[in-house]
Amino acid sequence: MAFSDKLLAAILDIGVAKIGDKTLVDTLDPAIHAFSGSIAITNSFHIALEAMSKGAEQGRDSTKEMIAKLGRASRLGERSKGVLDAGATSCCLILLSIAQTTTDLLQRNT
Repeated sequence: MAFSDKLLAAILDIGVAKIGDKTLVDTLDPAIHAFSGSIAITNSFHIALEAMSKGAEQGRDSTKEMIAKLGRASRLGERSKGVLDAGATSCCLILLSIAQTTTDLLQRNT
């Protein structure tokens, strides 16, 4: 099991959130799977970072039509539909920043 898969498993083990609950897991899961899958296929860190970014954005965007089941937004029920999840959005911003910063640093050092 790759480090990224272990990380995701550890996060899922800590809490009760799963895909579809409208949480940061909806961003983190597709981002990690995209990264791991890309590494396995291309063995290119740069391409894997791009895949992770796309996966994170797709995961974040998927929360818009969900109804929050956990966390503070769950109090809103149906009213949470139509709005991106704050945790998923924050997680996406962090992953995009990590990917861009890492890419910039790698390009400077080559």
